[in-house]
Amino acid sequence: MPEDSTFFPDKTPVIPSEAKDPILIHSSERGWSELWLIDKDGRFRALKALKPSFRGQARYESLLRKEYEISYSLSHTAIREVYDFRNIQGLGNCIEMEWVDGVTLAEFLSSGRPDRTIARKIALQLCDALSYLHSKQIIHRDLKPSNILITHNGNYLKLIDFGLSDASSWSILKGPAGTASFAAPELLAGGVIDNRADIWSLGKVLALLLPYEKRIINRCSRENPTERFQDVSAVKAALSKHHLGLPFIIAIVAVVAAIAILFIRPWRLGASQQPPQADVEEVDSLDFIDANTIDELFRQATEMIDDAGSQ
Repeated sequence: MPEDSTFFPDKTPVIPSEAKDPILIHSSERGWSELWLIDKDGRFRALKALKPSFRGQARYESLLRKEYEISYSLSHTAIREVYDFRNIQGLGNCIEMEWVDGVTLAEFLSSGRPDRTIARKIALQLCDALSYLHSKQIIHRDLKPSNILITHNGNYLKLIDFGLSDASSWSILKGPAGTASFAAPELLAGGVIDNRADIWSLGKVLALLLPYEKRIINRCSRENPTERFQDVSAVKAALSKHHLGLPFIIAIVAVVAAIAILFIRPWRLGASQQPPQADVEEVDSLDFIDANTIDELFRQATEMIDDAGSQ
């Protein structure tokens, strides 16, 4: 008999009503913003506001507004969603955003290096987010582990913090910006930049996430932008291609060699044992191979290919 779907008895403590008021969860140590958590109609939301000492200052109010308008135009599963720009009593102007239950990539990596499958999954999601961003003519300009969130549920990536981002449609707040250890040389120098500045930063993130991908990392981080990957899709293609590189080739070669041993060698052995005759029947190589042996061969071959693909 089918059962009806229902809620199970709730054994968790009831959240007091006062907890629905904004709760400060992060204040930028050197920056101008802070992050608050609210419960809005039964759904958690994050609020990005200016720190009290920066509220009302035209430059920083413009930065917050610019971040909102750039972020609001984006819709991608690997980018934090933005809902509204609100003025809240006690906080001033705020960006209302998706609440992400997770940790920064910096915190994620500090807890221990993830296995290659998870690390590669995160790297490819980051490539997807950046490709989408660049297709909108937007440059992040501050790509770094602390601006990347990894969810607790499933290790999914969310690119966040567009406070220093820029787009070709904007004419204000276009000066050099970013974090020195992750910023491209042309960004630090205040020169003209394009999406390749983010590719430099991507290389720095990959060096922490996939340190063994040295060839790809080095090409992302070339001093001259014309020598880097020219778009993020090329970085993703290189990561995917390298993923099925040497281990995959070794597995395929091993399979071919095994087949050669079981099929070709018995055929030659059988042929050499026959006296030379004009009308000798062709030796059927399958007569020399047990069916169970063939099944085992292909089972092992499949495991080898699967193992190679997960390296």
